[in-house]
Amino acid sequence: MGYSDQEKLQEFEHLKAEFDDMNLICEVLPKGHLFDDITLLVCLPSTSWQEEDTGEELTEEDVHMASGVLLDMDDSDNRLAKYLVFYTQIRMDMTGLDELTVLRIVNALNRTSRVGHYFYSVVEGQDGALVQYRATVTGEDGVPLDAGVVADTIIEMGVGYELMKQALSEAQNGTFRVG
Repeated sequence: MGYSDQEKLQEFEHLKAEFDDMNLICEVLPKGHLFDDITLLVCLPSTSWQEEDTGEELTEEDVHMASGVLLDMDDSDNRLAKYLVFYTQIRMDMTGLDELTVLRIVNALNRTSRVGHYFYSVVEGQDGALVQYRATVTGEDGVPLDAGVVADTIIEMGVGYELMKQALSEAQNGTFRVG
């Protein structure tokens, strides 16, 4: 049995209220606003934010966003767990990086990633392939997701985003070495 729109809104509004208390920036987006489903859009914490320190304006590459959706895993009436999947794309200029180098970096970081996994593929509506990052939080069906666990996942995704971006930059400069 899939989740109703009301169940999704209730779950995401609960998380948003908890995240507001934790100073994590997020927004609940209705169907059709970003995706065909209700989405929890979160701003991944980043160590590269510099606007407050330097007064410089943030660019699209500086702001790291992830979207979260509740997955409907099957049509049975006996749900045991719920799955909240966060997804983001690593936004940066990858000029000079060949596909084999990017795949080696993705594999190297997947071996050490504490949360989620990276993958490299073409994104519909984009020119070329992008490195993407996905993490899943699992919870008991019928019980609100633990906001602390979800927040930890978001923080880890922020770190993972930064690590991948740094590795790709180092590869462009010739300083990143895989294994």
